Amino acid sequence: MMCAQACTGIVVEKTLHEKDAFVRSMGYLSPEKPILREAIELGDKFVYRVSEDNGKTWKVTGDAQWEEKRGECTAERRGPVLHYDPNQKVLIEFVTEQVYGPEGDYPGFTPNVDATPLQSRTGRIFYHFSRDEGKSWAEYKQLIQAGSQFDDKHWAEGIYYEKNAASFDELLRVTQLRDGTLVIPVHLIYLDTDGKLVKHADRFGEFIWPREACATFVGRWKKDGSDIDWEMSNIVDPPAHVSAGVCEPAVAEMENGNLMMLMRGGTCAWESIPSVKLFTVSKDGGRSWGPPVPLTYPDGSFVYSPASCSNLFRCSKNGKVYAIANILPEPTRQSDPRYPLKIVEIDQDYFWALPETETVIADREPRHSSGVRFSNWQRMEDQVTGNPVIYLTEAMIDTVIPSTDGVLIPDAYRYEMVVPD
Repeated sequence: MMCAQACTGIVVEKTLHEKDAFVRSMGYLSPEKPILREAIELGDKFVYRVSEDNGKTWKVTGDAQWEEKRGECTAERRGPVLHYDPNQKVLIEFVTEQVYGPEGDYPGFTPNVDATPLQSRTGRIFYHFSRDEGKSWAEYKQLIQAGSQFDDKHWAEGIYYEKNAASFDELLRVTQLRDGTLVIPVHLIYLDTDGKLVKHADRFGEFIWPREACATFVGRWKKDGSDIDWEMSNIVDPPAHVSAGVCEPAVAEMENGNLMMLMRGGTCAWESIPSVKLFTVSKDGGRSWGPPVPLTYPDGSFVYSPASCSNLFRCSKNGKVYAIANILPEPTRQSDPRYPLKIVEIDQDYFWALPETETVIADREPRHSSGVRFSNWQRMEDQVTGNPVIYLTEAMIDTVIPSTDGVLIPDAYRYEMVVPD
């Protein structure tokens, strides 16, 4: 075990979770029993494992890889998101289904190549229920916005299967409000008034990437508890200087009932501001959102952060709201560096990041090249301690851009952030 402490009152405890592994999904199957389930890559295997002792020991329970051939294409469902609703006493599992073409994820990363992947037109969200701690599950249902005009093809306002997509994937989480409402943050590829993908210029001045935006689905249970009625919010359209758009949203409820949604920003154009996380506020429970603005400190300075994922959540242990993100000491653009990784408290009235609480979770070491990434972790809250926990495996940028050699440890580590009471 390794402990790290700043002058912040937050202690980070790092322990080995599994060697040669990457955790894709993690969550509890029971509100009272410490039963965890994970979807984990173990070398070349992708399996489900269950722990009945809060993660001390694990047992493989099945194959986590779901795919279906559809002609020359492949439909996949990856990294489910688990949520237990204590009011309905039901476990909900969400998956995003996407279709991949023969060329894989992306046709290319270079200028003058249309890099719009097939999954940008085929992402749909499905969910199902379990009332026996995940031992059995009802059939999957597609998430479809309530209203007679919506169906499995036109499944939400502005979203049409095979034209564009919305995703609620393994990096995201359900937020359940104090009144029981479920809020599902999604990122989506959106269409213009002619029904075509909106594209804005990237840093090379090429109109390659489909522009991303964010929204929320607000869910309320039917009176008989058989299903959930979904209402979609307005689309949070990113400002023009955020070339690739906003994505990977996370929602937290403030003490006064307002909601904050924190988003990854893709500031890649030549005229862009440095990369920052953007946020927006809802005063009506996630039904509508204001314009996105940069996350800052109380003095108005930017919280510098690359285009990478982040978390935002209310901690049940102390009621404080925290963000986890790659927070840098100086400006950057695009998607790197993704170190250090930090946790920071968010002011619930003014939505500032409070610098005196900023605590390092993981950082670059001498053995790493400049291309190391502390990114794409899984977050949960420990049911016993109430502390936030992430599962993280070191990665490298050279899947996209070759970097200098550096030693990585391809093992999954568990980081528990012991926060004040």
